[in-house]
Formats: sequence, structure tokens, C-alpha cells
Amino acid sequence: MDQQLLDIHAVCEMLGTTSRTLRFYEEKGIISSTAVPFQSRRQYDAAQIEHIKQILVLRSLGLPITKIQELQQGNTDLSSVIAEHKAEIIASIVSKSKKIRLLDEALSTIENGGDIFAENQAAASTPSYDRLHIANTFTNSFLSGDLDDCFSYFTEMLQACLPLTAFKRVVSDTLHPLGNFVCKRKTETDEEIHNVLYNYLEYEKLGLCVKLVFYKDKIHGIWLNYCEL
Repeated sequence: MDQQLLDIHAVCEMLGTTSRTLRFYEEKGIISSTAVPFQSRRQYDAAQIEHIKQILVLRSLGLPITKIQELQQGNTDLSSVIAEHKAEIIASIVSKSKKIRLLDEALSTIENGGDIFAENQAAASTPSYDRLHIANTFTNSFLSGDLDDCFSYFTEMLQACLPLTAFKRVVSDTLHPLGNFVCKRKTETDEEIHNVLYNYLEYEKLGLCVKLVFYKDKIHGIWLNYCEL
């Protein structure tokens, strides 16, 4: 017996979407309809409607069409797609937050009669060789996967707060959506807090900022933040 088919307007009413949306998804190849002789409107069977429901869920999560296409083509898995999209959103937030801070600083400078175009070449803005060397050595071990060596650079307090097993799990979870490593981009010190260094790493799908807080010659804090490079 033939499966029951519903036309596009009935499906739209059922799922709370629009016919324009479904036509667009079909043009992009992420859903399909059933051709029926002498019927001008698209028809959908139960399996196609269930698939549309899944696509609508993915779109509600903000996944772009290109990511859904990759998923359907078998080039990735659902967990990776969601993790990658989450990482991209976090990177966007971090990037915008940094821009907001820079804009606030510029407004403050202008309001106080300063010149935002003047270059600040204070010596304090240049990281010391020792900390720069430690940061680069730490990052090299991080990139090679030698997290035991990375852990040896931590202060005793940081080691107690972030045990080695937890550190390895955090690193694994953070790197999962990034793809293959591409290159080290730059190292810079914080303009206001001079015991803070940032190492910017480029991966296939996103950037990673490794923020290191120093206490003397040891790393007293570490943050791994997605970023746009």
C-alpha cells in the first residue's frame, strides 16, 4: 500500500516552518520531497517529514547549511559538528569582547584629552626573555602532546588546583573541534598586566589563545580560549 503523503503546506503547518524554507533546504540538498504525477506542490512521506524535523533541530542550534551538508556527506559526525560550532561562537564572543575593551579604552583616552593615535612603546610592554622563553618552551611541549612536561612548569598551587589528569582532559576537550595544527602565530604580553603572556596558535578550523599567568618563573594560571586569527 502506498505511504500517505502530505503536501508542503500541511507539513509547514505541522512543523511551524514555511514553504520557502523547505524549498530552500531542498535546493541545498539537505532534504528531499516525493514527486507525484499531476501534483504541482511538493509532497512528503513520513520518513522525509522526520528528516525535516531533524534538520529544523540542527538549524535551531544555529548550525549553518554547510555544516549540515558536511554531516550528511559523512565527512564528520554530529558531536564534532556541534563542538566546532560551539567553538566558533566562543571565539566570536572572545573577539568581540576584546574589541569592546579596546573601544572602551579609546573612549576613555579621548574623554581624558589623550591621543589614541600615539604609540605606547613603554619598555614594560615587552615580555622578559625568561618568561618569553618559558612560554615558548611550554607551548612547544603543548603542541607535541607532552603534557607531563607542560605540567612541570606549573606552580605547586596550580598543580593542586588542576591535577595532571584534569589538565589532560581539558586539553583534549579543547583541541577536539579545532582540526590539525597549522602554525604558531605570535606571542604577546598583556598591556596592563605584565606577568600575563598570550600564545596564539592557528589550527585548521579556528585559532587557540593560550593565556599564561606567571608567578616568578612558574606558570600560576592557564586559560585556553578559542579565538579568530
